Amino acid sequence: MKDWKIELHSGIPVYKQIANRLTSAMADGTLASGDRLPTIRELNLALGVNPNTVAKAYRELALKGLIDGQRGFGSFVKLDDPVGTLPEAKKKAKLKELYNRMLTEARSHGLNEEHILAFIKQRKTS
Repeated sequence: MKDWKIELHSGIPVYKQIANRLTSAMADGTLASGDRLPTIRELNLALGVNPNTVAKAYRELALKGLIDGQRGFGSFVKLDDPVGTLPEAKKKAKLKELYNRMLTEARSHGLNEEHILAFIKQRKTS
């Protein structure tokens, strides 16, 4: 989390960037179920953002059931394989949402859908 950079001009709200980074860390195994997240204060100081922004990101993750806040103890990753239990229609909707989010972020960096697809194809063969 120390190498995270907030992109203020990407068009993606800062709280969403934080929530997306934490979600990605959960998905790739960097954060596992039961891991303690940095406190709101620790993360706001590390990223140089308003503590309310970090709190909003944590609230969003809590509403999605990905973290659990325990008053006086902090926030912890809570993964119960939510994707594995989703009906097929919800999985497709989630994939569409993630893909659109990825396209938006890519465009803010001068990349397009063809770049993404070429990268995915290359990763599959390596």
